Amino acid sequence: MKYMPSVALAILTVVFLATAYTYPSQARAFPVAVAWVMLFLIAIDMLSGKTAEDRPPVAGQFRAVAWLAAFALTLVLIGILYGVPLYIAASLRFRGHRSWIASLMAAAITTSGIWLLFAVVLRLDLYQGYFLSPR
Repeated sequence: MKYMPSVALAILTVVFLATAYTYPSQARAFPVAVAWVMLFLIAIDMLSGKTAEDRPPVAGQFRAVAWLAAFALTLVLIGILYGVPLYIAASLRFRGHRSWIASLMAAAITTSGIWLLFAVVLRLDLYQGYFLSPR
C-alpha cells in the first residue's frame, strides 16, 4: 500500500511511453526521454523506502505547485527571456532564502545559457509571451 502512488504513476508513465513510441521518430525523441527519466525517478522513489508519512506536508506541496503555476502563467504572459529570470530570482530569494545577489546572479546565468543555446546556437525564436509578442 505504501508504494501505491509510485506504482500508479509508473503505470501512467509506461502508458505514456508506449504511446510515445507510436509517434514518428523525430516527434517521439523528447516524450520518450522524459518518460524514461520519469521511470528512473520513480524507481529511485520506490527504492528510497519513504512512505506518505515521510513526505512534506500538503501545504508545502500546494505552495510548490502554486509557484510552478505562477511560473507557467508568467511564461505565457511575458515570455521566456523575462519569465525565467523572474521565476529563478524570486524562487531562490523567497523559497530558497538566498541573498539578492546570489538569486540575481543565478537568474542571469541561467537566462544567458538559455538564450545562448536556443537563440544563438540552435537559432530558434524564444516565445515572447502574450503581452510582448508583435501583433
